[in-house]
Amino acid sequence: MLKAPAKINIGLKVAGRRADGYHELDSVMQQISLCDTLVIRRQEEGDSFRCTEPSLEGEDNLVKRAADLLRRKVGDNLPGVRLELYKNIPMGAGLGGGSSDAAAALAGLNRFWGLNLPPDELLELGAQLGSDVPFCLMGGTARVRGRGEFLEPLPALPFLWVVLALPSGLSLSTADVFRSWDPCADVVSVSASEIAEAARRQDPAGVMELMRRGRLNSLEKPVLAHYPQAAQVKNWMRELGLFPAMSGSGPTFFAFTEDYRLAREAALSLQERGCRAFLSWTYNKP
Repeated sequence: MLKAPAKINIGLKVAGRRADGYHELDSVMQQISLCDTLVIRRQEEGDSFRCTEPSLEGEDNLVKRAADLLRRKVGDNLPGVRLELYKNIPMGAGLGGGSSDAAAALAGLNRFWGLNLPPDELLELGAQLGSDVPFCLMGGTARVRGRGEFLEPLPALPFLWVVLALPSGLSLSTADVFRSWDPCADVVSVSASEIAEAARRQDPAGVMELMRRGRLNSLEKPVLAHYPQAAQVKNWMRELGLFPAMSGSGPTFFAFTEDYRLAREAALSLQERGCRAFLSWTYNKP
């Protein structure tokens, strides 16, 4: 049984569109305790995939694609596996659920099949599956640049409660959100360098102060402009005494706090207002 933790972007600067069609990014990412669960079982022949979310059971699911990619890498004479994915991370929410599932499949099958592929090779395979997969393989806290292929591990953030909230029923396409980004209207006021420096100092108060001070995510403005229900979630979080920022391409907003009572009461209040809300915490691999 493997955990596939969600990620949040503590800042995300879009620096422009690359010649290969991807966008140049600069972000600090952090894993959190909210997670999916992947179970790998042996079966007599072939691979099968089942998911608690039936809409994800197609051949293009990243878990199935990860298994196929490993088979192509090392040959097809490997035992059959049954892959069972238990979803908990909201889909299309900017939390990297699919990428984390793929990372769990790569790492888990590498061990299950006894392939002993080194971390660098797994990272290369992960990059073929998605921009966030290499970070999800590495885990913890990291500055991530390029389209996700340049990883700089950072000291683990100390334990913080993480309140997550998004509008019920709203799932966004990452590609659509990036298409709506206007470089001339980008209003990010806190750089990934500043956030990374606070992380290097292991200064959670400094990170929270940066979140209080300004907008951290280039994609937040277009999401708020097109989805007023996302703006409502952000406003509610601020009313509850939190300083929220959007994760990834949204529509999830998150906020850190060291105060358990505040975190718990905020999550409950947001649920009562009709949001999908979670109480989580910073997660770092042992």
